[in-house]
Amino acid sequence: MEMKNLKRLRATLVIGTVSILGTTAGWAKDAKVAYIPCGQVNDGSWSQAGYDGVKAAKDALAKSGTNITVDYSENLSPSQAEVAARDYATKGYQTVVLHCGTFANAAYNAGKDFPNTNFLIVVAPKSVGNVWTYIPAMQDISFVAGYLASKMSKSGAVGVVASYNFSNITWQAEGFRLGARYGNPKIKTYSNYINSFDDAGKAKEAAQAEIDSGADVIYSATDQASRGIYAAAETNGNLAIASYSDQSKLSPKTVLASALANIPLLVEEMVSNSVSGKLVADKVYSVGMAGGIGDLAMNPELSKTIPPEVAKDVQTLMAAIKSGQIKVPAISEPGQSEKYDLSELKAK
Repeated sequence: MEMKNLKRLRATLVIGTVSILGTTAGWAKDAKVAYIPCGQVNDGSWSQAGYDGVKAAKDALAKSGTNITVDYSENLSPSQAEVAARDYATKGYQTVVLHCGTFANAAYNAGKDFPNTNFLIVVAPKSVGNVWTYIPAMQDISFVAGYLASKMSKSGAVGVVASYNFSNITWQAEGFRLGARYGNPKIKTYSNYINSFDDAGKAKEAAQAEIDSGADVIYSATDQASRGIYAAAETNGNLAIASYSDQSKLSPKTVLASALANIPLLVEEMVSNSVSGKLVADKVYSVGMAGGIGDLAMNPELSKTIPPEVAKDVQTLMAAIKSGQIKVPAISEPGQSEKYDLSELKAK
């Protein structure tokens, strides 16, 4: 499955590839790459997924004769991220990866002052000059997670706890809620934004509030804070669905499945193409399930609790999204998924 996704992703990223700005075309065989994520590189979630992609790019480039050195800076605020990005550029780093949606201004500002460094920023409005944005369209696989949650819910209510009300995170939360409605138009859905990537206490409180309102399946759209969600779900005998990476081992009795963004594949290709001078000028690299970004990893210990017909329907739904038969919208306003016309999901 991963190899198929990699081939699909590579095809998506290289279509129309042309030479980029002359300032980035002549890099030596040895290069330095910096990675600046939202959280920690060992968080088992978003930040680690991106770091795994950078390391994979290092390995792939080594096979082609290009050696890169990788360094990183963790747990920075947006202003600190800009300082770090500028510092790396000053030291001659060829590519700086800012793997946090709140770091967009840091990337654009540093990019203007350091034209000989490539800056890669996740989920930003545009690619311009030596700054490229890459966007994992998480609403696709979140929609599938919501569909599964609706079929597994016994109470007729599900919830999502998200980090910030911000672009792709909101797409993710609303995608889950819309998918739940697609599976059961009468289901109740809840969402809470905790304004943190790593505060497990806040996440636990938010999850508990949704459980108290009747939700029995909770989706995590946050980072290290997910542990609080799993704790609340386990205490109440409920289920949770994780994001970004397979987190079933963190709570094997609670995490039913993990909605994988295949972020390592996307980051690997972005870094490899940046170092190799293959990124297309001003192109926004937005990739969803049709391009290999998005998969569902079932927890082996809980997968047997999923009725066979539900498991089959989930696979059918995933195939429909990949083929374009179903188009999952990127909903940017919390609660709008409740008003979305489900008939509009089918491709015209």
